[in-house]
Amino acid sequence: MDDLISANLFEDLPHKWVKVVANYLRGFRNDTTDFNRPHLRPSVRHTYPAFVCGYSALIMAGALCNAYVLAIVARKRLYAADPVYIYVANLAVTGIIECVSVLPISLMVLLVQNWIFGRFLCFFLPMLQDVPTHVIMLTFLVMAIDRYKHLKHPNKMRLPPLACTFGCWIVAFCIVLPYPVYTDYLDLGAYIKVQFEGVGICAVNMDDDMQDYLRSLFVLTYLIPLVSMGYLYSKMSDILRDLMNVPAVFYSQEIIPSSGMPSRLNEVQSPVSDSDDEEIDGYKESKTQKYLISMVISYAVCLCPLMILRLAKLEVSETYENSRHFDLTFMICVWLAFMPTVTTPLLFVAWNSDSSTKDRIRSYFKRTKVTAEQATRTVSTEGLAARNSIYTVQESIPA
Repeated sequence: MDDLISANLFEDLPHKWVKVVANYLRGFRNDTTDFNRPHLRPSVRHTYPAFVCGYSALIMAGALCNAYVLAIVARKRLYAADPVYIYVANLAVTGIIECVSVLPISLMVLLVQNWIFGRFLCFFLPMLQDVPTHVIMLTFLVMAIDRYKHLKHPNKMRLPPLACTFGCWIVAFCIVLPYPVYTDYLDLGAYIKVQFEGVGICAVNMDDDMQDYLRSLFVLTYLIPLVSMGYLYSKMSDILRDLMNVPAVFYSQEIIPSSGMPSRLNEVQSPVSDSDDEEIDGYKESKTQKYLISMVISYAVCLCPLMILRLAKLEVSETYENSRHFDLTFMICVWLAFMPTVTTPLLFVAWNSDSSTKDRIRSYFKRTKVTAEQATRTVSTEGLAARNSIYTVQESIPA
């Protein structure tokens, strides 16, 4: 492949593509490579089975867990009881999309050295990868705004959940619309006739405005939503703290005629709900808030390494020499970024499990722990007995 690089095959290439193509060709060993077939990256040649197993397990677990969440929400009609569950269903749908479409394609792109997915996916795949991420963050933000508005003004109408969910998808698509502008696709067959018919290279144009765009995305779609949610949940905690200290009882005045007095007003206090007021269950809202905060923290922590790595790639250019470190680190960060497809449904199950179910789970783990400790003690006792028998035999042997 060095002969191809040293030959005058790059004369017709645009100047900005010469270095990219040279680094691309160095990843292949000889001049007989069929570039229309997928070729494994040299950086993951020895570790790709572990990544395939890890990604496959994440895909299956995430798809099943999110499907289970949708089944629970639909079967128990939770969406009719609280609009929060409509947002949870949206998170589950997004998680299924990530597991079914985004993760498998992302794994292929990370493992394969040459681009075999054509021109369309070169422009569409970055959008497909980031749209679910923005949808999830926006859903968490809208959910926090809706719950804060409900706790602060329980008598006012809540945000329409279906419209807000649809709006999250529209905004997410609008955020990624500039991606194709900064993506370039080079058809090598148009410039290098030998061996490259139908072969293309997909690359991101890292101009200054593209770098500014990616930095602004980090601030606008990651930092600001998290800071806003932190502020809203802290305010909601104050409201719930005050609510838990006040009994949820409303008082009304009834007109009761008394004997001998045809029109006498007697003020009677009765714990009845006013039709204009909505009673808020402080315990239920506190439990909901606890699990929603756990979901947000889990999502933010898992996504953080990938967001930081994207910013780091703006400062450090990837070359053939350091591609191994970039590839391995990026694959680990992507896997971590998709971990919420499993953690969020598990938190939902814990949130909606009754106390008896949780007690059964705790007792199961306690029994497992006790069994393991008993097995350890048994092995230790047997080992001690065997060691003592050896000492006894040694002492019985005459010197």
